[in-house]
Amino acid sequence: MLVLTRRAGESIVIGNDVRVVVLDVRGDTVRLGIEAPRSVQVHRAEVYAEVQAANAAAASSIDDLGALASRLHRLAKPPGRRPRPARRAGTGTGDTPPPPSPEPPSPELPSPEPPSPVSPGRPAGPGPAAPEPARPKPGPPPPRRV
Repeated sequence: MLVLTRRAGESIVIGNDVRVVVLDVRGDTVRLGIEAPRSVQVHRAEVYAEVQAANAAAASSIDDLGALASRLHRLAKPPGRRPRPARRAGTGTGDTPPPPSPEPPSPELPSPEPPSPVSPGRPAGPGPAAPEPARPKPGPPPPRRV
């Protein structure tokens, strides 16, 4: 271990990127300032020990997670009961439901017409469909008889 004596305001340099500055000395307490790039992790020793312990506990729980995952997998599929393979439509004894029928077109929207080939200078055939006649708007309700 390298032992150095520094006074407040003096510093030491570690490598090319880390600088430790003695900021203040009061009795048994020394305040240090550390300048380092963000890629260098700087921790107090007691915090670093806690982080290492938490990482070790998390790494050992990976085995526990594997056992838990296999137990959940067994619970999701009861033993002795396998799902039947899916059948294609039109085969088998008729116990498969028919394929879904296509939905009818929406009544509000007109069905699209296929495009017709148009040569230059000719009309495009029948024009767009005529709009539906407007419905009369309801008027005020009739007066009430008492």
